[in-house]
Amino acid sequence: MFSNVEELWPWPTLVAVVCLAFILGYLAIPSVQARAVMHLPKPPGYLPILGNTLLVARVQLSGRFHDWALSNCRKYNGKPWCMHILGKAPTVFVCTPEAFEDVQKTQYDAFGKNPLFVEAAADVLGQGVFAISGPLWHRQRKTASRLFTAQMIQHNMDVVVPEKCIRLMKRLNLAAERENTVVSLKWMLDLFTMDVFCKVGFGIRMQGIERQKIINMLEALQRSSARIVGRILEPSWYWMLRRYLNIGAERQLATDMKRVNGMLYGCIERSIQDKAKRDRNGANGNTKCRMDLISLYLEQHAVDNGKDASFYPKKLRDFLVSFLAAGQDTTATSMSWFVVMINRYPKVLEKVRMEIQEKLPDLASGKEQVPSLDDTHQLVYLEAAIKETLRLFPVALISGRTAVRDVTMSDGVFLVKGTSVHMPHYTMGRMKSVWGPDAEEFKPERWIDPATGKIVAVSAFKFSAFYGGPHACLGMKFAMSEIKITLAALLSRYNFKTSKDPFDYTYRMALSLRIDGGLDVAVTRLE
Repeated sequence: MFSNVEELWPWPTLVAVVCLAFILGYLAIPSVQARAVMHLPKPPGYLPILGNTLLVARVQLSGRFHDWALSNCRKYNGKPWCMHILGKAPTVFVCTPEAFEDVQKTQYDAFGKNPLFVEAAADVLGQGVFAISGPLWHRQRKTASRLFTAQMIQHNMDVVVPEKCIRLMKRLNLAAERENTVVSLKWMLDLFTMDVFCKVGFGIRMQGIERQKIINMLEALQRSSARIVGRILEPSWYWMLRRYLNIGAERQLATDMKRVNGMLYGCIERSIQDKAKRDRNGANGNTKCRMDLISLYLEQHAVDNGKDASFYPKKLRDFLVSFLAAGQDTTATSMSWFVVMINRYPKVLEKVRMEIQEKLPDLASGKEQVPSLDDTHQLVYLEAAIKETLRLFPVALISGRTAVRDVTMSDGVFLVKGTSVHMPHYTMGRMKSVWGPDAEEFKPERWIDPATGKIVAVSAFKFSAFYGGPHACLGMKFAMSEIKITLAALLSRYNFKTSKDPFDYTYRMALSLRIDGGLDVAVTRLE
């Protein structure tokens, strides 16, 4: 009898079948996290064992993941729903201001960094502030916070940003002089914000770096951002295998990170050399106003470890790369979407210009090239239009946390330790249950109190573009100030006409909401 079995099922085959049956049986048993959220609705296409893995893969390939998440949040009326990807803990999507506040503030200590994000981002962000927690996170955040004091913001907005803005306008003047010419406003804004970051972050001038090298580095960083998202949505074993084999997108990531790291280490070396030269020459002046992220890091390192203690360039690199991604990319992206929106809604542009003419006549007439920070406080409608753009197109599309202990949410949903929670900011800004029936309309007026004419205060958990709670964006005031100053200067001088129908622009999958395909425009001077 046994010999017949051996003929039909050779031992290697039999062992393989038993192992496969064991694996499938193991996978078929829901984890303790999955059992706790089994009652939550799941998107259509849920399969035994595989869960939503195949569906999410299709959605990812389509590039419309965030619209898919939006449709599900609407379908379930903003109530929590669950996504299951093979080999990963269940992910619960929440989409109400109350749930956002629960995770980000009220029960903040019950949630930590999402280990899937930390794992996926490690090759890019390293031990940077966006990928760490605990004492190291506190130390890096405390160090960087000194760059965003009221005094430092005032200095950078009155000195650094105007200087870089004038350089940008010189390039735009050249573009405006060439008839029937379309230019990439996306790259102009990227180079402008990189110019600002070189000074504020590295303490150096961008002019000393070859322009094409900067563009190559920014392209590499943007592709790396997209790869992090790909890793998060893919089964971990899949991208790890591709990384090990050095193939496909993982091979491109390795190449891109060599380029990014080469640029960062070069900037660090140059910055330290410049500082040493100033010290040798006895340069003086307002030290606080000459502070940059590298100076702040080295100063804090000396306080913690002693003046003569050596530092590890890799740690400084990790510290810088998070702020480069947050400070350069997000600002340029926000201004790009603003240009798209004023092309979609020219009446908004008319109102912005009317406000500039009324409140800042010297800027409108050309007597001033760039407004001061104090000047822009008068531009209420411009600020409203910027916030409305950020509501519909938040730079951070989605953020995730993971329960570090068993926790019950304010709506009664029980989460077992290890369960992931996703907060889709793109979705939050478009929910009618949150913003009213006109949620998808571009309506800057919603931000202005008709009685006072001032900006309406909105909870950071409703208008979630800058996050809320202890992890709220450090650079929010810096970013808003830079955007207001730059847009006021540009819109008082130029018209920007998109090269295609402005309603055809959409996003591409990455950590930030970048415009897919870039932003080509025709630039003309205002008469």
